[in-house]
Amino acid sequence: MRTRFRVSIAATAVTLALALVAGCTSSKNTGTSSGGSSATTSGGTIKLGLVSDLSGPFSSGFVTAEKGIKAYVQMVNDEGGIDGKTLSYVVADTASTAPGALTAAQKLVESDKVFAIIEDSSVFFSAEPYLLKAGVPVFGGAFDGPEWNVASNTNLFAATGTTDYNSVNDAIGKFMKAKGVTTCGSIGYPNATAGPSAVAVVKSCVAAGLKQGYLNTQVPTGSTDVGAIAIAMKNAGVNGISLPVVPSTAFALAAALKQLGVSLKVVLLATGYGGDLLSSSAAVTAGQGYFFSSVGLPIETNNAATQKMAAALAKIGVTTTPTFAEQESYISTAAFVAGLKAAGANATQKSVITATRAITNFNADGLLAPGQVNFGNFKQNAGGAGAAGCIFAATLTGTKFAPTSGTPLCGTAIPGLTTS
Repeated sequence: MRTRFRVSIAATAVTLALALVAGCTSSKNTGTSSGGSSATTSGGTIKLGLVSDLSGPFSSGFVTAEKGIKAYVQMVNDEGGIDGKTLSYVVADTASTAPGALTAAQKLVESDKVFAIIEDSSVFFSAEPYLLKAGVPVFGGAFDGPEWNVASNTNLFAATGTTDYNSVNDAIGKFMKAKGVTTCGSIGYPNATAGPSAVAVVKSCVAAGLKQGYLNTQVPTGSTDVGAIAIAMKNAGVNGISLPVVPSTAFALAAALKQLGVSLKVVLLATGYGGDLLSSSAAVTAGQGYFFSSVGLPIETNNAATQKMAAALAKIGVTTTPTFAEQESYISTAAFVAGLKAAGANATQKSVITATRAITNFNADGLLAPGQVNFGNFKQNAGGAGAAGCIFAATLTGTKFAPTSGTPLCGTAIPGLTTS
């Protein structure tokens, strides 16, 4: 679960969370960075490449990815660029397949001559060995697989921090307790991210002094056949659930519990926040009062950081609540810009990699505050916590999202407590 705290029955929202279930496999590392390809910043324009799932089974969750990078690039250029240079970008489609991700990366490097890559894809892992060998810096959401936690992958930068599923963060337990939950429940799919994330939920609750009511990490991927699970949760006295699963599964379980007369203090979804959910009247009706994780501060926070993002998106025509894909590509582009600035004038790919690795306090222009990302730490956040170990959430009320009271809520790793 990239809860982010790395969060509808609406078809357009379902695959927003497919990234949670796609990280089942990761390509092996083939060596260290070679120090850079032929791309440089010596000209007047620095070209980026966006890798995303724009067609295929994951596409409905990523069709808006380009809007995030477009908004940030245009904002930088409107402000005069960086060291007199402007930014540009090109896009490559993975077709939602691992081979497609590698082909997309090869196109961007060999044909388009990009300087760096912005990753917003559920199948990126297959491209990493190639990009590492080519020395191309990559900035992304880190939700596709465990390669982002491998220190020898020197070219990878998780824009909202890595998630260490070998430990547990206490943020979720704190959140549940603050909302009046006494007994927690969670479910996950049998893969490398969702299962450990569900375990992290209940262990975090127990660490906060709450009861573990129900845990199931073997739910068939995408299943909505949750009647038996709902009955088991009711019998266990569960009154708070945090669900690292796709929204279709989460909404079905919450509805089943409601039909059984279970009064839930918390329904926390790992994905679903965004304008696409609001476009479905059925999803809006079903999701009233639910808490939805946001990649960073919800746009409705309306502070300086979110106002800046809203203005940048508005300039390219996005006036609704930003989607998961838009948030991820916007924040990932901000991470690249931070590294480019740190590298100084006439930066090379190698110098950007070195300079970015030394950044310990990245917060995406305030969107991740009060959290901070340390790009030198490959196991920064315990499993189940979000960007820089914090929960960012919005509550669906009426036809709008509102920042959830008590969030952002930042936690810490619990010594000796793991998701295994």
